[in-house]
Amino acid sequence: MSIISMENGKTMAKTSKAVVRNGSCQWTETLSEYIWVSKTEMEDCFFKLVIAMGSARSSILGEATVNMTGYINSTITVPVSLPLKKCNHGTVLQMKIQCLTPRPKPMDNESKQTNSHEEGNNTEHSPDLSLNSDGPESLIANTDGSSPSSAPRQEELVSREASFSASDSHCSYDSAASNLNGDTRSLMGIQDSPISKNGNSHIDDHLSHSNHSSFVSQSSFSDNKQEFCAASTLRATDPSKNLLEAAEKTIEELHAEAKMWEGNADKLMLDLDMLKKEYSDQSKNHAILAMELSAANVERNRLRKEVDQLKTLMEKSMAKQPTYEDSTFEDAGATLLHKELENEIKFLKESNDSLALQLKRSQDANVELVSVLQELEQTIEKQKVEMGTITALQSQVSELENCMQLNSEENSNLMIQLQQSRESEKNLQAEVQYLEQMKNKESDALLDIEEEYKTKLAAKEREIIGLKVKLSESRKEGNFGNPESRKGHDAPLIREIEALKVKLEELETDCNELTDENLELLLKIKETKKNVNGGVASNDFSSDEISAKLAISEQKSEMLFLEEKLRKKILREIQSDYNSYILELETRTIELEAKGTEVVELAQKRTEMQTLEATLLSKEEENMELRMNQSKLQDMHHQLLAAEDKCEYLRRENAKLQATNETLIEECNSLNKSAEELRKEKSELEEHCAQLVAKLKECSKKVEVLDQNLTSVIEDFASKEKKLTLELNAIHDKSKKLEAKLKLEESSWNQMYLEKTNEVENLVLEVENLGKQLSAAHHEKEKTACEISGLQADKDGLELALEEAQSNLKLTLSEFKKIESEAKTQVEDLLGELTAARENHEILMAEHEKALKLLESYKSSEGKLKTIVNELELKLTVSEYERQQVSEQSTNMKVQLLKIENLQDDISALTDERNAIKADKEKLEASLHLLSRECQDLKAEKNNSMQQISTLQKVVSEIEDYKHDKIVLEEKLVRTEGDLVEKQALLMQDEEIKNELNEIKQTNRHFQQQIKQLQEEKDELLIKAQTLEEKLKPKVEEKQKQRHSNSHRNKRELSLQDRHYDSNEGSHENEFARVMEANNKYRVRVNRLSEGRRSQSNTPRKSSIEGEVVAKEKYERTKSTLEAELSDIRERYLQMSLKYAEVEAQREELVMKLKGVKSIRRWFSNPSN
Repeated sequence: MSIISMENGKTMAKTSKAVVRNGSCQWTETLSEYIWVSKTEMEDCFFKLVIAMGSARSSILGEATVNMTGYINSTITVPVSLPLKKCNHGTVLQMKIQCLTPRPKPMDNESKQTNSHEEGNNTEHSPDLSLNSDGPESLIANTDGSSPSSAPRQEELVSREASFSASDSHCSYDSAASNLNGDTRSLMGIQDSPISKNGNSHIDDHLSHSNHSSFVSQSSFSDNKQEFCAASTLRATDPSKNLLEAAEKTIEELHAEAKMWEGNADKLMLDLDMLKKEYSDQSKNHAILAMELSAANVERNRLRKEVDQLKTLMEKSMAKQPTYEDSTFEDAGATLLHKELENEIKFLKESNDSLALQLKRSQDANVELVSVLQELEQTIEKQKVEMGTITALQSQVSELENCMQLNSEENSNLMIQLQQSRESEKNLQAEVQYLEQMKNKESDALLDIEEEYKTKLAAKEREIIGLKVKLSESRKEGNFGNPESRKGHDAPLIREIEALKVKLEELETDCNELTDENLELLLKIKETKKNVNGGVASNDFSSDEISAKLAISEQKSEMLFLEEKLRKKILREIQSDYNSYILELETRTIELEAKGTEVVELAQKRTEMQTLEATLLSKEEENMELRMNQSKLQDMHHQLLAAEDKCEYLRRENAKLQATNETLIEECNSLNKSAEELRKEKSELEEHCAQLVAKLKECSKKVEVLDQNLTSVIEDFASKEKKLTLELNAIHDKSKKLEAKLKLEESSWNQMYLEKTNEVENLVLEVENLGKQLSAAHHEKEKTACEISGLQADKDGLELALEEAQSNLKLTLSEFKKIESEAKTQVEDLLGELTAARENHEILMAEHEKALKLLESYKSSEGKLKTIVNELELKLTVSEYERQQVSEQSTNMKVQLLKIENLQDDISALTDERNAIKADKEKLEASLHLLSRECQDLKAEKNNSMQQISTLQKVVSEIEDYKHDKIVLEEKLVRTEGDLVEKQALLMQDEEIKNELNEIKQTNRHFQQQIKQLQEEKDELLIKAQTLEEKLKPKVEEKQKQRHSNSHRNKRELSLQDRHYDSNEGSHENEFARVMEANNKYRVRVNRLSEGRRSQSNTPRKSSIEGEVVAKEKYERTKSTLEAELSDIRERYLQMSLKYAEVEAQREELVMKLKGVKSIRRWFSNPSN
């Protein structure tokens, strides 16, 4: 079902295909559309509902029209049933129409009017459907969403939405039309309606025509904004989405108002053209009058000259009076001439006065025309300026749309980034906690190391005290010897002890410079050893102990120094990373502040747009006040009188139409009964077809069983033939007698094969005859299908059954053909084997006696084969019997088809009668609709003329409320923009932190994965090398025994495998070498100090070994901690990836919704396309 606008013929919406079951179908989805509605004028808004067939032979089933203006004030769903026009099947379309936000009724006390609708007659009941419409508030709904500039009057932008859902009964299709609301945006939903077999109710068209007021566009704009805010709070909780929707809808409204202004400009241009024509006519008249005036002036001048001439003559005559006193006759003639001249002078003066008056009037008229033209030119220039501003506004609106689109995309990205930043904050918090724990552990370790160091220092002090005691004892012992030798030996010892004390103090104070000082101490210890070698043995023993202890202390101090260096490096790296993060965050904040300024500028532009809109509205009011016409009221009175007469006439015709409707209902009931009988016959035919299909399936199963038996027999035969060939190879001498017998057997076998082939050919011919008969039946059915259009569903079911039967027969034919081909191949194989046997007959002559025994066994097997062949022949006879049954059933089907054709002729005659009755009914309904529309037009115009003044007063009060609401909304917009700026800053910070963490994690993972992969690949390659070596040994021994060609090929393959293996192993070894280099570098650093000491003595070697052990333990500890961190990072990364996938899915949904909204907006903004 498709919904088409009657104004421009565009399809508004389409439903999906619905399956017809038992003569009815139902659509489950709902369809919704926005409709442009006028504020003051009431016009028709027709939707055409076209229903098309869904089969391959696609055609239109029928169509119906619905007027939307009758559903404006309805607060509940209105069920409607419409008979389809241009339909030969009596299909009825049922639907429910709902206006989700109906129009309020402000003028209930002044005027209420009900439009009665025709009764929708059903087989069970006939409900009455009536709709209330308040004349002045019922509005136009442009279903195609075209701009109001196309209408001859100014219209108000009111966005409507109509939603449709459908259900159908007996090929009747439910669709929808829309209810319209007056001052608010209404969502119109049509829900699924209950199914009825036949029924119709016609909705009277409700129309009203009046002039547009000066406050219409402003009130509708503010109304739409209020309703949008109310609807958006219900639809979405996210403020950013609401802002986007509000901005898009305001832009749409601005587009509509701009188009309305364009329409007004077109009207003004038409008025200007009319005025220009009038001005040209008046200028022509003025030119004609000027010509006449100039001619009059010429005549006046001529007459003046004549008067002057006459005066001169008079003076001459007066001068000649004394000479001509006697001539009385001449005097009398002069007096007469004088009188005539005076009369002519008076006449000329009067004509001059009249011409002067006409000149003044024409000049005044010209002046007025010039002033009017100047005013029009000024208004045109103003309108051009306004149009320029409107075009600029449109460009700004387009820019704003682009900005809003970018902002919407940025908002969606920001929402994603917000979620990611929140997740990253959580991860950072966890990592911070983890680092704090590590710091605590490190601090504890440092305290432990300090305690150990203190204990070691105390032990060293004790050792020094013991050494002092030993020295004092050695001095006492030396006092008993020669005093001169004592003094020579004691002086260097005392110096050495003092130097050692100084060095111990320096070790306690300067831990950071222990490496250099240890080297100096070692050099000094060597010098002391050289000096002390000539001294006492007891002194040598004590110096060796001191040097060993000093070396141990040096190594421990070096370890502490290295640990402190590592800690300092880690702290420096953390500080540098933190500083870089802070710098990046500051740059991001600066960028976000710049975006905030851009948003503020957009808000300023919006305010400028609103001021321009206010100016446009004021100019609209001025233009509308100039064009108020009071002559329409008198015309309305005359039309009302004519309408009352027409109403009385229509009432009489309604009674007649009701009587005709009752007769039509009775005829429809009879047709329904006949249709039910035909359905029963159809069900019986379907059952019979199902039985035939089941029988065909049974036949196919039996044929499959026969095929299986044939294959088993052939396999047994092949196995026996193999045994015979083996036995015949052993027989060489006994061939002469066997040749004769074999020839006899060959002839018998050939006869059997020919018989079987003949039987198979007969079967194939019979199957082909059946296929031809079925194809002929199929062609006959196709011819009948072309003739019978009404019972397409029944015929399609039968055609499907016959096609299934044909497919089954084709399958059987293909299977028989396969059997034939297999038999032929088997016979050919047997012939080849027999030729080989003939070649071996000469060899078989030596073993003739053994062949006789084998022949006896062969005869027994031959008897078995004959029994098997007999069984197959019996099965073939059974299959022929079943085939005959199928042919009989096909003949029965043909008879039934002939009966169906006769029934279809009867049905076609009945449908022709029904169509003729429907055509008469449609004509009567069309005349009734026209009359009812005229009545409604007259009534609506009367109501609108009476209620315009009251609506204007209410509009003024509403405009002030709307202005206040507009200011509140602007404040909310500014607040939301500030919130968005803050959120964007947070999102940018979180993104930067995330990216850096991900880079660190990826590098760690990459190195560890490479190490693991290299180790695993090395182990696998070693295992593969061992397995390949074990496998190659037996293969080489086997291949040496084969031919040289095979050996060469195998050698090539082995060489290729070895090369591939060597190349893989080389690449893995290179990667492993790269990884091992890094480990070796660390080991070299650790072993540098130990290598220097190995050359000196055995004691330093032991200390270096201990140092290596300690370094290995530390390396293992760091490795374990890194592995734990990697596992944590992996888990977090999985969680992040899952959340990111969810966010991407939400973003895609939002993008699809935005695309749908944009496509609707573009469609409404470009109705001409």
